[in-house]
Amino acid sequence: MKKGQWPILYIHGFRGGDYTTQKMIESALKCNGKKSDQFLKAIINWRGKVTYEGTWTDDEHPIVQVVFQNKWVGSNQMEYWLVKLLFDLRLKHEFTTYDAIGHSLGAVALVLVNLREKMRPYMPRLKKLVLIAGPFNGILGLGDLPNVNRVRPNGRPAFMSPTYFRIFMNKNNISDDLRVLNIFGNVGDHSNSDKYISVTSAKSISYILEPRVKEYNEYLIKGTNAEHSMLHDDSEILNTVNGFIYYNPLP
Repeated sequence: MKKGQWPILYIHGFRGGDYTTQKMIESALKCNGKKSDQFLKAIINWRGKVTYEGTWTDDEHPIVQVVFQNKWVGSNQMEYWLVKLLFDLRLKHEFTTYDAIGHSLGAVALVLVNLREKMRPYMPRLKKLVLIAGPFNGILGLGDLPNVNRVRPNGRPAFMSPTYFRIFMNKNNISDDLRVLNIFGNVGDHSNSDKYISVTSAKSISYILEPRVKEYNEYLIKGTNAEHSMLHDDSEILNTVNGFIYYNPLP
């Protein structure tokens, strides 16, 4: 089934690794009736060179786990490397559309990647995007403080971080046929955050995306399982992500 394939990419964030997306991939493999080793791992080294391990499957939705060996890389560098990876994968496997799930800075990088699509005709088109705990408007202690920034009644954040402002200024490049699921957590303490990313920071991307994309959904999880590094392993979230990606067909 070389023609018409539609891969699903899983992207970790800052200080993450293959363990970040492992539970999500295991859950996706299980719900699609695949074996535990039926996915491709794309490893991007410190210089941006890509090596592959595992299998690009012949079914409709090959799963690709993206791993940055430099765990300290920022969203702009992630964006650059992801674009290179997409071109390399398309050259090898000839697909034109893909879906993606990003955790933390990986979520931000995927939005930045989407800004490039209209300017690059050969680039594969992102159709479904899952954002998990994305620091779109700062990280607590790094451009954001608990309960300082706020979302106005019209959805616009009171303050914009440099990355958020960049997305905002290029908002017309967002794909209008994109379907988005934005997941974020609130552990229930005074910070209104997942301990690292405030609800305001994660939610503020709606001001940019919701008026422009085909479909925008939000999913807030509360309690101890809403902690930043636990969100990608939570069974409730795994089911929600799988439902959105695999059981929610495009019209």
